[in-house]
Amino acid sequence: MRRGVVVAVLAALACACTKDNPLTSLPDLSAVRANLAFTCVHEADHLPPLDPDADRLFKYARWLQKQDGPKDFSDIARYYRIAAAHDHYKANTNLQALVSTGLADSPNAQKETVDLAVQLVKQGVPGGYYDIAHYLELGYGLMQDSVTALRYFRKAADLGSPDAQYYLAEKLDPIDAAPEVALQMYLCAADQGHGKAATSMAIGRSTEKFYAEALKAFQQGVMAGNRQAAWALENGFEVTPQNRVLYYLDVENDPERSRRYKAIGKFLDDNEGLNPKVPDVDQIVPLPPAQLPAWDGTFQWQKEQDAAKPPQKPAESLVAKLAREKNLDPATGLPLAPAKTAEAERSR
Repeated sequence: MRRGVVVAVLAALACACTKDNPLTSLPDLSAVRANLAFTCVHEADHLPPLDPDADRLFKYARWLQKQDGPKDFSDIARYYRIAAAHDHYKANTNLQALVSTGLADSPNAQKETVDLAVQLVKQGVPGGYYDIAHYLELGYGLMQDSVTALRYFRKAADLGSPDAQYYLAEKLDPIDAAPEVALQMYLCAADQGHGKAATSMAIGRSTEKFYAEALKAFQQGVMAGNRQAAWALENGFEVTPQNRVLYYLDVENDPERSRRYKAIGKFLDDNEGLNPKVPDVDQIVPLPPAQLPAWDGTFQWQKEQDAAKPPQKPAESLVAKLAREKNLDPATGLPLAPAKTAEAERSR
């Protein structure tokens, strides 16, 4: 990365911590680094409570979305829309994905998507700032502005968004940027279950020969369901001449540990697209010097999925009530036209 590009990126991030004044000059690189100080905050501390009725709609829509076979994404979107209108941030996020990718019909996909992200920002949800940053970066529904996008990414990271923390860590990790700040962001995101952040951090720590830290981070990545982390540990514990070069982690050859990580990797591959996790990885294959326990080859995540019961379909009367409270069409979840709104009021 050229020095000028590095300074521009760091200056944008440093300004994210101050007032949104226009940049008049690029400060000295060392001064910019000093202003990048990052304090780890977790997203959960900034998430508002969920309305119970809206949550029923969200859970049913999410269940529909996860089913195998053809799906009516516009029907799924109507549940998400009505729940999102009642400030259900999870429904909001899922709806953005359906609308922005064209899976669900929308009269104006870009406007609806950006409006949803703005709603999250108004709620103080960290992910809303991340979404706006992403749309600014792409020029999707907003004028493309990479500098302002970086400021929104930084705001999201400071509020606890693990996605934003990972994104910025990737930007700051090069040695001529701010790798010490990147490490703090990787750690913060990894501790929130961000598999990519944990794995990227592990690769960096192994390159720097901090092998104990790398092992711990790879294990966090596996717990979060990251396939690359499982692959790294599978090969790291299979100490061969080739793996000593490519996957060296300063551990003894351990075929059984390697086999278990391989089994975990297959489990993750088999459930790709379902967001599988391995919360019981420390019970399956704890890191040395712990002894390996007996393992029956099963996974906690799979047991929970198998035992889960489908959520009850929300009553149409509830859907209509929640839609009416936000002037939405219960058939689509979209805003009612003024004439239809007045007609609905007269019929009540």
